[in-house]
Amino acid sequence: MSSTYILVAVGDPVIHPEATHIAAATGHGVIDTIDPREISRLHARAHAVLVDADTAGHVATLDRRPGVHFLAADPGPVDWRAALTCHAENAYVLPAQAADLLTALGHAHAPGSGRTPGHAAQGPVSARRQGALIGVCGSAGGAGTSTLAAALARTAARHHPVTLIDADDHSGGLDLLLGLEDLPGARWPDLRLGEGTIAGTDLRAALPVTPDGIAVLSTARSTIADSFRLAGKSVRPVLEALGAAPGITIVDLPAHGPAAEAVTDVCDRVVLLIPAEVRAAASAARLVTELTRTRTATVGIARHRGWSGLTAEDLAKITRCRIIGELGHLPRLARAVELGGLPERLPGALTATTRVILADAGVSS
Repeated sequence: MSSTYILVAVGDPVIHPEATHIAAATGHGVIDTIDPREISRLHARAHAVLVDADTAGHVATLDRRPGVHFLAADPGPVDWRAALTCHAENAYVLPAQAADLLTALGHAHAPGSGRTPGHAAQGPVSARRQGALIGVCGSAGGAGTSTLAAALARTAARHHPVTLIDADDHSGGLDLLLGLEDLPGARWPDLRLGEGTIAGTDLRAALPVTPDGIAVLSTARSTIADSFRLAGKSVRPVLEALGAAPGITIVDLPAHGPAAEAVTDVCDRVVLLIPAEVRAAASAARLVTELTRTRTATVGIARHRGWSGLTAEDLAKITRCRIIGELGHLPRLARAVELGGLPERLPGALTATTRVILADAGVSS
């Protein structure tokens, strides 16, 4: 038997779903059992073993091995005596430390070879597209791309499972925009998944979620130097996994750079937010040319911020992009976002724009 599965030996019904989702999100196979005979048989050859107070006593009778992680329900306390008895490397409370556990479980390699017939295991994600992937990109700074992406997710979440992805390495964090900065859940630096295959539904379950059901994968903020850099090789497999699962994925894309170039062709379409200004239109024309080369369906939204020198018709001629809507200046929204994040009740003009985008993509809203 290959060692590419994670053994989930967790009896606590409170933390069991969280443990299985996190294990599956690594891309490894998952074998889920609390049968002592099965634990004895599978324990030594697993990539990692997740245990709790219900199963720690039995695991303590088996040969000592690395990669044992003890789990307890948030807020604790952790039964450190049980954790030490079963020789756990560390202990985690879930869901508060879900991201830490995900990081500890490490990279995934060749997950398909680790499945065992007759056991509950996460197989490889099907390449067949089930969900919709919509990228949102601004042709100029300060256009409000992140706000539009988050608003699009908010509107779509009324009728669909929605995941909002921050694909900009220099973003301040979409979790801040949606008020999730203090909630536990995985951020980009936690998803160093190597070449493993990710189950989209399990990945979504490992993310922080807004009260209206938007799962958010954002960058992480730190005051210390961090070697992690968000690149296309990180973003692409995540989008492919989410695209293979039901639901809508909205991607906040940078205008340029490796991440944008590597993932735009994965999207079903890209929405360009184009300020109605000469330089922004020139930049959009270049972006449309690049997207046309990769055969990515592209539509535009004319953005009027303060004074606009161009009309929607002008933008269509300059950029050769189909302009499907216009978004005017929203003077109160910027202050509301700064003080309390994107409001659950969006301004009427913003809601109307998101509905136009979703309708054009064939998504009900």
